[in-house]
Amino acid sequence: MRRRFPSDSYAADKARRLRRINRRAVPELQKAFESGELSLRKFDVLSRLSPRKQRRIIASEKATGAAALLAARTIDQFLDGIGAGTKILLPEVAGAIRNVCSKTTTTRTPQRNCR
Repeated sequence: MRRRFPSDSYAADKARRLRRINRRAVPELQKAFESGELSLRKFDVLSRLSPRKQRRIIASEKATGAAALLAARTIDQFLDGIGAGTKILLPEVAGAIRNVCSKTTTTRTPQRNCR
């Protein structure tokens, strides 16, 4: 079906949608979308929540990402420290991750996500 008006195009729809979302979204949510951490759909859904919930969700996702990065670095260091051909025991890896998480005392949120 042919569109009747230029404003019926996808680009116009997307621009209108972004304006509506940006009116409701808190700055932290806008920054997460602009940096590529959120899809347009998730940005739209989260912008419909209360500002308090938006901030809480963004903070939680950042903490989860930080905890995952910490765990990945710990695993990398653990694997670098063992010799070739050595059996990898998962309880030892898990213990190394727990040890690093317990040493991280800057905020409570990353520790909670390390478990």
